[in-house]
Amino acid sequence: MPSVVFYSNILKIQLVGAEPKDIFLKKVKKLVIFMLVKDALTPAAASLSVKQTAFEAWQLFRQHRAAVLPVVQEGGQVVGLVERDKLFDLGPEALNTSLLVGEIMNRDFYCLEEDVPLADACSLPYDVFPVVDGQGRLFGILSKEKACNVLLDSAILMVEQLITLLDSVHNGIIAINTEGIITLFNKAAEKITGRPKSYAIGRHLSHVMGSQELLEVLKDGQPKDVQRLSVEYSTGERIYLTNQSPVMENNRIVGAVAVFQDITEIESTAKELDLIKQINRELKCIVESSYDGILITDRAGNIIKANQAHERITGFSTQNIEGKNISELIKAGVYTNSIVDAVLKSGEPVTLVESKSDHHQLLVTGNPIFNPNGEITRIVINVRDLTELNKLVYQLEQARRLSERYYDELTQLRASSLKQEGIIFSSPKMQELLAMALRLAQVDSTVLILGESGVGKEVIARLMHKHSKRKKGPFITVNCSAIPENLLESELFGYERGAFTGANREGKIGLFELADHGTLFLDEISELPLPFQAKLLRAIQEREIMPVGGNKPRPIDIRILAATNRDLEALVKEGKFREDLYFRLNVVPLYIWPLRERRQDIIPLAYSFRDKFCKAYGLKKDFAPEVLGVFLEYNWPGNVRELENLVERLVVTSPGERITLADLPRNLFVHLDYSPSIQVRGVLPLRQAVMELEWQLIQNALREYGSTYKAAKALNIDQSTLVRKVRRVKANNQKGR
Repeated sequence: MPSVVFYSNILKIQLVGAEPKDIFLKKVKKLVIFMLVKDALTPAAASLSVKQTAFEAWQLFRQHRAAVLPVVQEGGQVVGLVERDKLFDLGPEALNTSLLVGEIMNRDFYCLEEDVPLADACSLPYDVFPVVDGQGRLFGILSKEKACNVLLDSAILMVEQLITLLDSVHNGIIAINTEGIITLFNKAAEKITGRPKSYAIGRHLSHVMGSQELLEVLKDGQPKDVQRLSVEYSTGERIYLTNQSPVMENNRIVGAVAVFQDITEIESTAKELDLIKQINRELKCIVESSYDGILITDRAGNIIKANQAHERITGFSTQNIEGKNISELIKAGVYTNSIVDAVLKSGEPVTLVESKSDHHQLLVTGNPIFNPNGEITRIVINVRDLTELNKLVYQLEQARRLSERYYDELTQLRASSLKQEGIIFSSPKMQELLAMALRLAQVDSTVLILGESGVGKEVIARLMHKHSKRKKGPFITVNCSAIPENLLESELFGYERGAFTGANREGKIGLFELADHGTLFLDEISELPLPFQAKLLRAIQEREIMPVGGNKPRPIDIRILAATNRDLEALVKEGKFREDLYFRLNVVPLYIWPLRERRQDIIPLAYSFRDKFCKAYGLKKDFAPEVLGVFLEYNWPGNVRELENLVERLVVTSPGERITLADLPRNLFVHLDYSPSIQVRGVLPLRQAVMELEWQLIQNALREYGSTYKAAKALNIDQSTLVRKVRRVKANNQKGR
């Protein structure tokens, strides 16, 4: 790497590729102290657990092409590292055994927090570092090589930016090394000397400039301040003031630098005086234009200047208070405390709140002005009337509360309207989904509805049609998996008279035409055969169809909604679904959460289905509380459809008016990790009952929110309390074993 050397009065940066690595890195670290670990880390491609096998680790390495994978425990904390090369060194025999990750992982590692300086990674004796967040959970992976490269790139960029900055300044800057060779020469120096930078850099100073005073500074080490230099040009004489200083490193002269300032334009003291007068007038205008009151005092508190805003706020005439001491305003009741004394005491800005007798509040801020000796000579006092501001804050708060109330009422009205349409929901996830569906209903964009079987994809599709501009048009549902492949084209696009043997003599209108000016819902779109997918793509893109046996396309005006419970992206990779059709359908994906991910909806749905079937069959049934507990804990692989079918079954088969645990099918208890409810049959110690209920609530919260922090927040307890209770229950269970 070529050397880049930069000298100035206050800074020397030197990046030399031939230096020892540790010395070079130390210079880079000092230069790029603002770089943090999170600026260079790589997100972890995957992670391992100690219980996974070496073969599973090998598969993850192949899948993610990673060099290192962290080993993480349940809480997200890193407990080890597995390196790809060392894993492969074990050989295929080890991969075919039950060798666990915990037996081969490297426990000698060091975790870096995301907000520590990046330079720390270059100082530690490790090649790879797991990066964790404030809770010690895995955040990413950082290699020492990448950290050093990022530091180096940033340092080089900073040097280039600094050199660019020097080229943009008006003053000329020339630097030489100990041999008198020019190492820095900015654009302003080009104008002064009449030499281009390409010529000057690398040459001796005597070949570029007639003045050799900078060489004298190099010899005796004594700076030469404010030296006058006259240079004759073809356009006339220019006068410069130059400051020349030695550049020191470890008490050793390593170069010299000269800064040239053009003072030719300053022709006379009179012009300078006029400039000062103009600046003074502008400052007065600025002070007077301030809406806040401004007072300027000396260190004794004598008022030197007051603006008109101060008179408006306090009621005291500006002419009457200038020349007086601020203590007189305190005696008059304008202020209760001396802001001048507070500033003199602290030596820094001070802010006080003053309450006046007329219920006005004043925010008074005093800022000290220092002379070159560091002594306070002036104090600038800013006075702001908070009364109007407080009124605005109050009005804003009232408006915010009113807005929140209107939003809550609107949400309730929307929920009530949807419930009247048969859509039952309570969870935030479904609220967001339905809000999105209603927004999408207002446009004609193609929507791909995703979700497991039984989540209600057709219900959402009907909702979007009902609230769309096409609601007066037909809503046609096509189950793509229910139509035989040889009939797909004729069923969807229709056919002309005599198109094929056995066809209707008058021909037939296809489902696309039936949905004209309405909505066509293509359910189970993933089941379409590949040959037909190309024809469907053309129909969607061109908005026209060609009936079987026809020779003229027919235009259609429909909106397409599609749904599937399969991973279309995976099918595209497998070659079972056309990629162009996938992207044409996936304009706006809408994912419907499975019932196990929105458990708040289970109970409302169960009651809704109970009321529906009780009314249909003329029955009267109710759920025992423990039954609802089982409903909440069951995973519902069949989602809403399974819940509806189960409720119908319980309504018609339960012998009494109360549906109990005895009426539930056994499969509901297979996936439960513990008893679905507390059943007291006889006398149960109160302490034991409380602990069992507490454990059920904790497991519900952990299953719902996925972390101890969120679960504790939902249960309104501290995270440490939640963790302690979980450990206590686990310890009791181990003792019981």
